[in-house]
Amino acid sequence: MNLSEITLVVAAGGRSTRMGRDKRFLDLAGESLLARTLRKGLAAGFREIILAAEGETEELRAAAARFGARLAVDERPAQGPAAAIAAGLAATSSAWALVLSGDMPFYDFDLVRALLPEARGERQVVLPTLLGYSQPLAALYRKEAGAAFAAGIVRGDRKLGIILRELAVKELPLTVDAGLFFNVNTPAAYRLALGRIANERRAVPMLSVAAPASGTGKTTFIERLIPRLAAHGIRIAVIKSDAHGFRLDTEGKDTDRFTAAGAAAVAVSAPDGYFVLQKTPERQSLGDIASKIHSVDLYITESRSRGTFPILSLYRGKGEPLVDAQTAALFVKNATDGTSFSTVELPPEQEVLRADLDDLETAERIALFLMGRALYGTDGAMFLIM
Repeated sequence: MNLSEITLVVAAGGRSTRMGRDKRFLDLAGESLLARTLRKGLAAGFREIILAAEGETEELRAAAARFGARLAVDERPAQGPAAAIAAGLAATSSAWALVLSGDMPFYDFDLVRALLPEARGERQVVLPTLLGYSQPLAALYRKEAGAAFAAGIVRGDRKLGIILRELAVKELPLTVDAGLFFNVNTPAAYRLALGRIANERRAVPMLSVAAPASGTGKTTFIERLIPRLAAHGIRIAVIKSDAHGFRLDTEGKDTDRFTAAGAAAVAVSAPDGYFVLQKTPERQSLGDIASKIHSVDLYITESRSRGTFPILSLYRGKGEPLVDAQTAALFVKNATDGTSFSTVELPPEQEVLRADLDDLETAERIALFLMGRALYGTDGAMFLIM
């Protein structure tokens, strides 16, 4: 059995209570979250695609038509994913279907190939697990299993775990990047997703560290983060922004003499590397500077107020926290005045993932996620859940 023989059921209910708005149509670099899932599903080559939603709208009809999907509407509203599974499986024309949550923008459809050999015999569900956590909204279901979800809803049992107990389930542990199962279900998760997508479009990922005032600890934070990332084999270049200007070499050295003589740029090559000092009429963006550094896997920029998305914002009680559309996460130092990552107040539209300024383990995982690198920690599947 291969993908051309099974159906993709995209579960996209639409209530989005934790997001505060319809997450299906959140913009992800020019396309909606739902469109990204449908596009990737279409490219994977499924026999058919079913879009299972709580109700029918013009936007949903247009999305389904654009990607050659059929719309299946829940028979009873407000019943959660169980209703999407029941409606989607009832609508499929194939014996088996992959049921996938519509809010997993980084899911890799190649994972289905690991599940397909287990879809045999009397089994009704092939349920992937990751680090001990089951993934029922990224699982293979036999068409007939839909009846169990419909019956569960009727009797008031709509929790997937309860219904799955009634079915012949084959659990399949996976050792894959936990980020592939990342759900965009809160404003903070949305920011992280945007940051990862921004880096998908770059030849080399970028990560900025910024703070509203000097003395916050940006340099120390980066110094502590570098060895954690280097342990994953990641080669890092750090680019620092300095508002006061700098001199790279000491007075009297050749490079200084060339610069004093009027050279617009000075380069030095050595057996273990090189540097380039380039004069420009105005400040260059950190992204432009990064593009001139080669043979690295990650650019980290340090800046007081400027930065390239995604930004890790640091706060130690000085000034106001730097949180805007470019911010992916906020790290706050627990202070004697009661300031902590849980007490800093932000408006709902600026909500971000928060952690303590000394929590370098979380910083490491966020950096890996934003780079698109694999996460395998003991709770790596869950650490980004808001």
